[in-house]
Amino acid sequence: MNARVIVPVAIFVVGIALIAAAVATGEAEVSLLLVFPVISGSSGLFVLGTVVILLSFVVGFALMAMGQLEVSRADIGRIGAASRPPAKAGQTRYGGVVLIGPVPIAFGSDQRMALIMLVVGIVIAIVALGLLIFLAQ
Repeated sequence: MNARVIVPVAIFVVGIALIAAAVATGEAEVSLLLVFPVISGSSGLFVLGTVVILLSFVVGFALMAMGQLEVSRADIGRIGAASRPPAKAGQTRYGGVVLIGPVPIAFGSDQRMALIMLVVGIVIAIVALGLLIFLAQ
């Protein structure tokens, strides 16, 4: 595996271990909010674990950005090389939707795919809210 993957994952695992140690020693509590686990604490061990987890994200993004810079520098030498555009017939289309609460955020490779994903997101949000209302009764 590449160090760009191992380093942030290792830092993340250390943060999880610190928080688990805080929970095991009684310095932090675990509770359940709907279906999401919530961990709360105010001890130094818990705060250190949280900071280490956040640091793992920062390190991961920094290493990813440095990797992209290296790829960009390697491509500078190929600027003058002839390249052909991708064929339209086999062009891949993609899309996705992210739900932040009941709000869908859609994206796609083109406007039509993004619109399809927005409709899918709205349908999922309506079904989820309907289930939540049904289960609350």
